Amino acid sequence: MTMRSVALTMAGLSLVAAAAVPVTAGATKPKPESFRSAGKAAAKLPTTAAQAATAACGVSVGAVNATGTAGGYDITATKPPTVAALDQYKLFGVRASSTWYLESSGSNDTFYGMVLQGGNLYAAVSSYTGTATTPTVRATKLGSGWSGFNQITDSNYVYGAKQHYFLYGLHANGSLYRYTVSNAARSYGSAPGFSSVKAMTLIAETATYDTLLVTTRGGALYTVRVPVTAPMKPIVTQVRASGFGSYESLVAQRCGATSTLLAAFDHDTNLGTIFAVGRATGPTTAIKSYGSFQASFGAKVHFLLTGAYGPQRVGG
Repeated sequence: MTMRSVALTMAGLSLVAAAAVPVTAGATKPKPESFRSAGKAAAKLPTTAAQAATAACGVSVGAVNATGTAGGYDITATKPPTVAALDQYKLFGVRASSTWYLESSGSNDTFYGMVLQGGNLYAAVSSYTGTATTPTVRATKLGSGWSGFNQITDSNYVYGAKQHYFLYGLHANGSLYRYTVSNAARSYGSAPGFSSVKAMTLIAETATYDTLLVTTRGGALYTVRVPVTAPMKPIVTQVRASGFGSYESLVAQRCGATSTLLAAFDHDTNLGTIFAVGRATGPTTAIKSYGSFQASFGAKVHFLLTGAYGPQRVGG
């Protein structure tokens, strides 16, 4: 089931109005970039080698801080990175989040994503009507028993005959879990051996497999290729042995024909670092840093803002 199909099961939920966050005296007002414009920008990103040679890649990062305020960054891969802050609004407390996908209909735009709050999994919705930059938000509970999970990410393969939407969760018991999601999350396999993983994101979604990019507490960087078949049998490959231990959040977007633009966040220093990552080939994978920026929003939860139909991630 794709994220679009998941979204259709959520019609008729009760609405809760979001509120714009006032700018305090002396504070810098975010540039006029809203979540909805950041999500739409994904459709214009380069997805071929020729396009990537003439246009800069980018990644739109949503974030939620400790007060339940939503914000984020629209990032362009220049050196140093060009970063525009997203408009802020009052959402709700979130422990972890998957990708938020934008679905547009006429002048209305709606984001859908999965979030953890306390021990529960919710499907979150932010809807924009007309020219609004502050959305109406709502959420529905999809299940309890999620208190042991500290990271979630997802795949949304929407091309071809074998479409799928999988939610991946990293549990404190050291296992990686996979779920299908409709009106509830249903187990679709798990694998042990991930107790050292610190952060994860998705870099590839295909008809036959998904690929996660993960960092470890020791600083290593790995890919985890997960075939879509059951039982779940991931293939783990080291990309770098060290250098990535400071990052607690990873957000990845497609860049060109086979590469990934990676935003990695250090929560202790509130720095975001941007990397261009070539198609994952183990230790020979090309990685280039575009530099760091001050992640002034100060969030501990970061997630990708993109379109419901891609661009499809193909980096591993």
